[in-house]
Amino acid sequence: MSPPITRHFVTVGNRRVHYRRAGEGPPIVLLHASPVSSEVYELQIGLYAKHFTAIALDTPGYGLSDPLDHPKPEIEDFADAVAETLDALGIQHCATYGRHTGGSIAVEFAHRHPDRCALALTDGYPVFSEKVRDEYLEKYLAPITPEWDGTHLLWLWFRYREQHVFWPWYKHFGANRADQDVPDNNFLHRGVKEMLMAGNGYKVAYSAAFRHKALDLIPNLKVPVCFAARPGDSVFKSLALLPKGVWAPEIPREKTEATLAELEIFKKHPARAPAPPPPAVKPLPGRLTTDYIPFGDTQLFVRHSDDLKGAKTPVLFIPPLPGSGKLLEPLMQELAAKGWPVIAIDPPGHGDSGNARAGEHTMPGYARAIAVAADTLGLKRAHVYGRNVGALVAIALAGLRPDLVASVALDGPLCFTDSERARLGPRWAPPADPVWDGHHATLIWHITRDQQLFFPWFEKTLAASRFVEPQVDAEALHVQVVEMLKHPESFAPAWNAAFAWPQRKALADLKAPAALFAAKSDPFAPCLDAAAKLLPGVTPVVLPEPPGTAAAALDAFLNAQP
Repeated sequence: MSPPITRHFVTVGNRRVHYRRAGEGPPIVLLHASPVSSEVYELQIGLYAKHFTAIALDTPGYGLSDPLDHPKPEIEDFADAVAETLDALGIQHCATYGRHTGGSIAVEFAHRHPDRCALALTDGYPVFSEKVRDEYLEKYLAPITPEWDGTHLLWLWFRYREQHVFWPWYKHFGANRADQDVPDNNFLHRGVKEMLMAGNGYKVAYSAAFRHKALDLIPNLKVPVCFAARPGDSVFKSLALLPKGVWAPEIPREKTEATLAELEIFKKHPARAPAPPPPAVKPLPGRLTTDYIPFGDTQLFVRHSDDLKGAKTPVLFIPPLPGSGKLLEPLMQELAAKGWPVIAIDPPGHGDSGNARAGEHTMPGYARAIAVAADTLGLKRAHVYGRNVGALVAIALAGLRPDLVASVALDGPLCFTDSERARLGPRWAPPADPVWDGHHATLIWHITRDQQLFFPWFEKTLAASRFVEPQVDAEALHVQVVEMLKHPESFAPAWNAAFAWPQRKALADLKAPAALFAAKSDPFAPCLDAAAKLLPGVTPVVLPEPPGTAAAALDAFLNAQP
């Protein structure tokens, strides 16, 4: 059985690096290809971790790592960034493993920091002629441009799939057919999701790999470097371009067999010392701290300011679900500027938290997860803010843990009768699990967009039209949908759970002091009056646009609490 993989952040200068880690012993640092993240290495991490400490970094600008503060970084800069990250992790000596762009970085690290590298091993080392390099820099890295109709999501789906059908992806000729299977839907979704997370920054390390003078450094290598490659890989033919006499074995095509072959190579070239334990993440001025905390056999993602034990009672944010705390960051920053300690927790199956387990897609299930996380963080008492479905979780949390919840601020809560829930719930959210043609992404896009235009969104009639100023800016909608696409399997279960829950009864039973407000454009703003009737003495407030005015309303409510 493989050791469990855990996720962490480490502060490196003025940036934050995200990584996955498992095992004990000498460290192997895994560096991923562009445009994905360390998530692609879960198989390798699990197998390497039986003998080593496997640490898979998100390259700067990819996954959850901050980009480099450099207008045009080269592979040399990414290699030096690895050295800086190792300093922050307390690792002086390691082996490195890289695929494609990660292979370029791994070999450059061995070249620039030979005293810190036991071995560099590549799974495909990119080597390009000047002509090919110039062509790729011109044609390969097409921009990601959000479109009002969500068609950019379909374009990206097929763009990513195409690189597994043709190489390069834009040359649709028999001579360019890829020597591999088309990956399954979940593999494709993961890659598209990671490109969306990187945005147009996905091009940065990619273009650096195209520009990298991959052959020039080989004569100057002072540590063992294994230029391994697999049949079927898009850069497999690069083996023929390497100088004679270099260590360049062909390894098995199948990924598990290839990983086991690589493991035997690593066993012969271990780092000098075991890796130390993961260090605590350090705060950065003016930014929320991001971290992971344990939750059963997975982890939950948290954002927080660094004054949780200050004089004021912290404010615990529960994001709109499906979604993540990233959507609340502007509000959190505004409230933090007013002196309030703030923290947001992504429930299981949402945002950057681990997958939900059976039975956790319920309002009480989410509330229990939030409560466990709050206890882990040492929160004794907190004001709780929730938006839309997150507001329902806040109500459930107040019922579950009255000792923890000092008050609840409900931003656009759902508040429907039993008959309304029975009518709306079954049609509100169809399954959005990845499908072969990528339309699950546009399904989420248009449901989210149409919630601004109609109520209910699935009734496209004049009577159902919402005559408010719609918040349908493509860039803003893109940010919202990307957060949902991190866990598309949770899209329908989260909405189904919200409509299955007895919303009005829970509101009527609420004992904590409460505030009710919503922006005019909020799909559930019409629920405010019904909710207020269940909370005697609470006056609902409809906020003008922009949504940032929620900070003033929330601050006023919190200051009125004892």
